[in-house]
Amino acid sequence: MKKKLIALLALALALLMLVGCASHGETLIKAGKEEISVNVFALYLSRMKGALAQAGNPVTDPNYWNSYISTDHTTTADFYTNQVFEGLKHIAAAMILYDEYGLKLPKEVEDEIDAWIDKLIETDGNGSKANLNSLLSAYGANITVLRDASILEAKLSQLKEHLYGKNGSLLQDTAIEQYYKASYYRGYQMQIANYYYDHEKDADGVAVRYTDDEYKKIAYVGEKFLEQLDPDIRAKYVSVPNEGKYLEKYGAKYGDVILLYRDGESEVVAYDKENGVIRYSLDEKNEYIVKPYTEVEMQARFERAKMIAAECVDDEAKFLRYAKEFSDNSDFNSTYAPNGMYFCVGAMSTDTVFGSFSAELAKLEEGATTVLSSDSGYYVLMRAKLDAGAWKKEANARWFTTLLGMTIEYMLQQKTTAVLDRVEVDAALLDTVDIATLSSNIRY
Repeated sequence: MKKKLIALLALALALLMLVGCASHGETLIKAGKEEISVNVFALYLSRMKGALAQAGNPVTDPNYWNSYISTDHTTTADFYTNQVFEGLKHIAAAMILYDEYGLKLPKEVEDEIDAWIDKLIETDGNGSKANLNSLLSAYGANITVLRDASILEAKLSQLKEHLYGKNGSLLQDTAIEQYYKASYYRGYQMQIANYYYDHEKDADGVAVRYTDDEYKKIAYVGEKFLEQLDPDIRAKYVSVPNEGKYLEKYGAKYGDVILLYRDGESEVVAYDKENGVIRYSLDEKNEYIVKPYTEVEMQARFERAKMIAAECVDDEAKFLRYAKEFSDNSDFNSTYAPNGMYFCVGAMSTDTVFGSFSAELAKLEEGATTVLSSDSGYYVLMRAKLDAGAWKKEANARWFTTLLGMTIEYMLQQKTTAVLDRVEVDAALLDTVDIATLSSNIRY
C-alpha cells in the first residue's frame, strides 16, 4: 500500500512540475518565433491515448505500452510517442511558414477560443478555474496550455485555408485522385456468424421464405431469375406436384406445385432468397430470439468459410455471389458498401471490427482472401483492386469523409518537411513525458 501511495504521489508531483498553476510550461520545440511547450506535447499524447482507447486497445495495461511493436525493439509507447512528436514537429514547421506568409490570427478567432474555455470553466469546472485545471492535469495540461494548443490549431487551420482555399476549394480532382490512389485500399467482407436469429425452417433445415409478411404464400425463384441461368444450371430446377411424399414432407402451404433445386441425389426447395421473407421467432417481449450454433455446426461453418476464401481468390464476382448467398450480414454490403470498403493506409478506426478489417486487408495483395476469426464467428475478407474515382460516388461517401482533409495534410507535409531543419528540440525535456502515465483524453 505504501509503495502504491508513493507511486501516486510521484506521478502527481511530476504532473505538477509539468503543468504549474497557469504556466505555459517549459519550451520543448522552437520554430522561428513559435515556442511549443512540453505540456502541449503531453496534451497531444493524451489525445492519442484516448483515440487508441476508443479503438479498443488496452491502454490501462502497462504491458500494452511495454510490448514490442516491431523487431527493432520499438515498444508501443515509443511508437505512438514518436508518431505524435513527429506530427508536432511538422506543426511547428508549419508555424515558420505561417510567419513567412505574413499571416495573423484574427482577434475574433482568439475571442472564440477564450469563450470556449470560459464555457468549459462553467460546465466542466463548475465555475472554477482550479477545478478545470485539476481535470486537465491528468493530461499534463492546464487552461493556459489548452489555450496555447487551440491557438496553434487555429493558426494551422488558417495556413491550410491560405494555401488550399476554404474547404480545399483550390484542390483539383486530379490532386485528390492522386492521393487516393497512393493511400487507399479496397476490400469486401462476408460474415459466417456463430449465432442466428431463430426462424422457421422446412423439413431439410432450410429457412422457409414467403412472399408476404403474413407468411401465407411460399416464395419460389421466379422465371426471370431462371431465364438468366445457363441451360445446364437451369435444368436443375424442377417442378413437382405437391402430393404423396412431398405433401407429407412440406405440407399444403407449399401450393399445388413445388419448385425444387436438384443436384445429384439431393434436392431442396428453390426459395427466392433475394426477395423472400423469413419468418423469425419472437419472445414474449416481441424481440428476436438469438441462438448459438453448436461446436460441430461451427466447425462446418469454418470449413465453409475456408472453402469460400479458397475459391474466390482473384474472382471478385464469385466473392460477391457467395456473399449474397452465404453471408449473415449481406445487407451490409448492399446498404453500406455496395462497391466495397475503403481504408486509408495508416488511418485508425475507433470501431474495433473495422479496425480489424483494415489491418487484415492491408496485409493482403489485390485479389487475395483470408478468414478472420472474431467473437461473433468468422469473416471472409477479400482485397479488391482499387477503382478509379470511387471517392466521387455518392454510394461510397461514408468511406471518404476524411479524404479531402488528409489530402491537404499530405500536401502541407511536403512543405513543412522542407523547413524541418529549422525546428529546434530540447531532447532532454522530451524524455520527461510518458504516454503510459497520462490519462486517456477524448474531450480536450
